Amino acid sequence: MQHIKVYIIFLSLLACISCKKKETLFSFINSSKTHINFQNTLTSTTDLNILNYLYFYNGSGVSAADFNNDGLTDLYFTANQSEDKLYLNLGDFIFDDITALSGIDNSSNWTTGSTVVDINNDGLLDIYICKLGNYPGIEGQNLLYINQGLKNGIPIFKESAQEYGLNIKSFATQSVFFDYDHDSDLDMFLLNHSTHPNSNYGSGKTRMQTDSLSGDRLYENIDGKYVDVSAKAGIFQGKIGYGLGVSISDINNDGFPDIYVGNDFFENDYLYIYP
Repeated sequence: MQHIKVYIIFLSLLACISCKKKETLFSFINSSKTHINFQNTLTSTTDLNILNYLYFYNGSGVSAADFNNDGLTDLYFTANQSEDKLYLNLGDFIFDDITALSGIDNSSNWTTGSTVVDINNDGLLDIYICKLGNYPGIEGQNLLYINQGLKNGIPIFKESAQEYGLNIKSFATQSVFFDYDHDSDLDMFLLNHSTHPNSNYGSGKTRMQTDSLSGDRLYENIDGKYVDVSAKAGIFQGKIGYGLGVSISDINNDGFPDIYVGNDFFENDYLYIYP
């Protein structure tokens, strides 16, 4: 009986400990306060699902940046199958959906990511959006929304990808802008991905072949137009890369930016050292 009493006391102490509020570094803020109601909802169809599109559940992404230069971080959410949303930060973790007012309309399949960049160096942040293009049932192309400035406190955007030569149609994953050749303008590396299991593509030698949709690309900014210089720069453009992530860093501390590409499946990651 004594053992049973001790056991009950022990359980009671555990219950009290578990009920005690834990101190954490982060706290949850409900959408009822933030007014952020975005959801990246996926709906499988017979034409588009995990069986015929390998990265169906990879998601899309969010960019955080100050689009109206008020010192507060705004949020741009991208969606795979539904409409992107731009939320203006009003302060105190309260946001306002200004998508319709901003001139942004990206509601078509299939968005894979977004990158914030001041591409025209005017002090206003622009948005480059990666899309899945030229895929059965999907004819998307990458979008570039140029920040036109404020109207009644709202940042206004204009889609201008074709003007910059960035209306690229590929199996895009993500982009990164950087000055790879030190000529004081922003160039761009576009990370792409394949759409079928690697068993369909053969050996690693395939990396030496060029695939117009799945192969990664490097674009040089030449007088405001982006020109594909991938082959000249020695970028692998095969369909076995399965790009998942890309990062820029001066890894050997020589003053020039290098490119690290994280790949999926059996293919190695890539590290491009410049020059």
